[in-house]
Parts: sequence; structure tokens; C-alpha cells
Amino acid sequence: MENWPQFDSTCLLGIDAIDRQHRRLFEIAGRVYENLSGGDEAHAAVASTAAELLDYTATHFADEEAMMQSAGYPGLEAHRREHAELLSKVHDMEMRAGFGERSLPADMSRFLLAWLVGHIRTSDRKFGEHLAAQQGKDL
Repeated sequence: MENWPQFDSTCLLGIDAIDRQHRRLFEIAGRVYENLSGGDEAHAAVASTAAELLDYTATHFADEEAMMQSAGYPGLEAHRREHAELLSKVHDMEMRAGFGERSLPADMSRFLLAWLVGHIRTSDRKFGEHLAAQQGKDL
């Protein structure tokens, strides 16, 4: 399997609090990847990680959306819908983990890879650019 992508400069928004939270999301998602080769133990680890991811993303999304609202970000509602979609999918994965679904670790890893990297580098970046423009900075 290829290496799990690492948090790097392409994921930085220039918003310290959000960048720290994104780094933490990468760490949690990375633990799913690490458990892919485990047998039955991997399912328990994935279930635990899914619960942790759900809790942490809910906190992160609330912080990010509050910051967007404060900044008058015009893309806030679309961004909220993206966040709601992820939370729904993570809830689904958490339920599937509880039933011991064998394909879940690989499914979760692929989903998190695509969503996390794509969302931060596109949707969140737009907010970072908006905030930087308000502050007269470059992202």
C-alpha cells in the first residue's frame, strides 16, 4: 500500500487554530491506515478511531464554522453542507464498525484520504484565502 499522506504545507491555511486542528485530523485518520493490516484487532481499533474522529470533527467543524460566520464568509452554507455530509458518512462507518464489517478499514481509509485532503486543499483553502484577503495578506 502507498504511504498515508502527511500534513504538509499544501494543507496550511495560515489560520493557526484551524491548521492545528487539521493536523490532528490527519493524525486520527492515519491511525485508521495503520490498522489496515491488522486482523480482528483492526476492527476494534477502527470502531474506536471512528468514534474519536466523529467527536473531534464535530468540535473542529463548529470552530471552523464560527470563524467563517465571524469573517462573513460567503461560502459558509455550502461549507456547512460539506461538513454535514462527512459527519453522516462517519456515523455510517461507526455503525458498520460496530457490526464488524470486514471491508470497513480499507473503505474508511480510502474515504478519509479523499475527503480530508480534498476538503482542506480546496474548500478550506477558499476560506483561508478569504480571511487572508480581509487581513490584507497572501495565503
